[in-house]
Amino acid sequence: MKKALALSLCAVLSFGAFAAENIYKGNSKDAKDLLCTYMGGKFYSDAARKNQIYHHPGNMVSKEPKATLKNCIYRLSGDKLYKGSSLKKEDCIATIFETKTSKGNTLEAKVFDGFIVVRNVVSNYDRKAKAEVVTSYKTSSDGINMVEPKVLFTIANNKIYKGNSTDDKDCVLTFTGSFSAGRLLFMAIEFAK
Repeated sequence: MKKALALSLCAVLSFGAFAAENIYKGNSKDAKDLLCTYMGGKFYSDAARKNQIYHHPGNMVSKEPKATLKNCIYRLSGDKLYKGSSLKKEDCIATIFETKTSKGNTLEAKVFDGFIVVRNVVSNYDRKAKAEVVTSYKTSSDGINMVEPKVLFTIANNKIYKGNSTDDKDCVLTFTGSFSAGRLLFMAIEFAK
């Protein structure tokens, strides 16, 4: 009896670890607005997960069934997204900066245009929200001179908003579940066009 209970508990827990997450167009969770589904490092164009559109196992993104340096269309390094397999500063498309995190999940973030270095980060643990919240930071394009970068997207409330906004009229994507900063950066750049 104990063995059967343990097996069923493991099955339920493993199913939860591989649950599919949905990404919707705009400020919607309506089935007609389903843009794609994510599960196990892959993005699918359908809820049944039959048509894979991107493979995103870690730091590379490919349209092929397996991502390699030769076929990747994006490469992630740290908090930056690059074109192809490049890691050159001039090929950096965007930088993500997490402003609120909890247990490794990105709750809120800013996506800056191009290569941005974030310095002098001050954060506090918010007990009520059970999250680490950034209270101040400075940005630079070269690590020395401070700049005010262009904000391409703001991520909050399981939504991606255009610009430096969290207004529903500026919502371009809504998603279920939790994603890492790298996957959210990819989703913002690829799906929120």
